[in-house]
Amino acid sequence: MKKYILILITLFFGCSDDTPNNLISTKKMENIIFDIVILNSSSDFDYKIDKSIVGDELIYKKYNIDSIQFYESELYYSRYPKIQYEIYSNVKQRIIKSIDSLKNSSK
Repeated sequence: MKKYILILITLFFGCSDDTPNNLISTKKMENIIFDIVILNSSSDFDYKIDKSIVGDELIYKKYNIDSIQFYESELYYSRYPKIQYEIYSNVKQRIIKSIDSLKNSSK
């Protein structure tokens, strides 16, 4: 009997929907992470589009999100490694493509 109760509890909690109400789509998340990587890599340069907005705030404004929405979406995708891997894999490919295009344009 205890075995069946344990199975029911596991199924109930295991199947609960933990998707945030404001989940950022995988494609948008990819774009956000790509921009964050680019922004972080250019932190040595003094590029400021708006003096009052720096760092992550610029990304949040561009994509019309807030830090909580980004955090909850990151947390959600971290629970699904295959999806998270796909997002970061796509970001990596975009970075490589960008680097290659810069190398080719300098020739």
